[in-house]
Amino acid sequence: MKQTSTASGRQHPPGPAGKKLKNMRRLATDYTGFFHWLHEHWGGIVYFNMPDGGHCAIFDPDLAEEVLVRQPELFQKDCPASAFEVIQCPALARTPYGDDHGRLTDLIVTAFTPERIAAFKRVAVSEASSFADELTAGSTVDFRAEVERFTWNALTTTILGAGRDLGPGPGLAMLKAAKLGFIVFALPGYKLIRKLPLPHDLKARKTIKPLDEAVYEAIRNARDPASEDSSLIAHLVQATEQGESNWSFSNDSEIRDEAYAIFVGAWDSAVHVLAYVPHFLSRNPHVQARLEEEVDRVAGDRPLSAEDLERLPYAEAVVNELLRLQPPAPLLVPRRAMSDAEVGGFLIPEGTLVEVVPHVMHRRVDYWEDGEEFKPERWLAGEACPRHAHSYLPYGAEPRACRGIPLAAAVTVSGLAGLARKWRLEPESDELPADGLEVGTLSGPILTKVVSRVE
Repeated sequence: MKQTSTASGRQHPPGPAGKKLKNMRRLATDYTGFFHWLHEHWGGIVYFNMPDGGHCAIFDPDLAEEVLVRQPELFQKDCPASAFEVIQCPALARTPYGDDHGRLTDLIVTAFTPERIAAFKRVAVSEASSFADELTAGSTVDFRAEVERFTWNALTTTILGAGRDLGPGPGLAMLKAAKLGFIVFALPGYKLIRKLPLPHDLKARKTIKPLDEAVYEAIRNARDPASEDSSLIAHLVQATEQGESNWSFSNDSEIRDEAYAIFVGAWDSAVHVLAYVPHFLSRNPHVQARLEEEVDRVAGDRPLSAEDLERLPYAEAVVNELLRLQPPAPLLVPRRAMSDAEVGGFLIPEGTLVEVVPHVMHRRVDYWEDGEEFKPERWLAGEACPRHAHSYLPYGAEPRACRGIPLAAAVTVSGLAGLARKWRLEPESDELPADGLEVGTLSGPILTKVVSRVE
């Protein structure tokens, strides 16, 4: 595609000319492959058309910084919205950048005091021990389902204060509805379609009713002056009602929606990271051996404790490397240009959807040594990617970075360490788990043999 000049003389970024439906078919067939193709053929910033309008893909850290950090008020998150969706209030994830976003951010950030994080870690380590203990030597399991259950139990306890006994079914329905919303978002006639009662939204709203009841009960309990609940739900209730925050929720459904939005973000990333553990560890036995040695040295014969998580730098490095090669968000939530803008000297017309693509940026060999290789040790030197901070964006970037990072980190590191103490995991397939629309963007079961470390 040649660059298109406008009346102002500025040019769109390069990219494939026209071909709206062809681009959409290619994206639907292999969406990460589609963006790697764009980068390979047209460079660090690419303009392309879809049935819903113009898009701009960003693969360059400097340009990502322009969009995400330097001009957040000009490039606002554009999440799909439906009259029938499960999470109906904007919540922090969909609140436009500005005063409301700042006040709501302060409310969420203050939930992660050292005391609360310590409590989150205790829950995560306890659930990780149960997760490992429930596996059986010689059995073959759907590892994705096992990970979904472990992370569900850990996060519903820490965030919602309720829901552990319900199992992950409600959360799976809710997250699938959210992800399908992004597919519908790209279809022609989205503005009309989003007004319809789509099956995935209606199913999710029905499926989560038992979880809703548990969460509303937790909200009521948090208002008890004698409550010692340390969940994030309790913080949302108490911080606003006791004057510790200048943000006020209009009703209990908004508290529920905020908690669900945080939960979905933390759960998706935790499942995504852990689901790839069998694939990468089984193919890198030196990594597996070093991880086992660290966990054994730190914990010895006793159970893992929350305090141990601070003494597992290699386990944390393994998690960081999984986040690099298989980021939970292969592309960040699109930003819409609120007016004509300039990025990298190119014109980005008003209304363009701008997508920053970590799945490509995390592999660029001009920023990452041996960028396609799984090398956790790169994180132990203190600066794995010295050329640009924004070449690593598994959780986005300030001022709109994910606020649930402490939760996701506690769950993933404790889950990884808990497994490494007892088991080696051998996936039946040599193929990388496939992308799809389920939790962690993974599709289908991950059949894995559980092998005891002690023969």
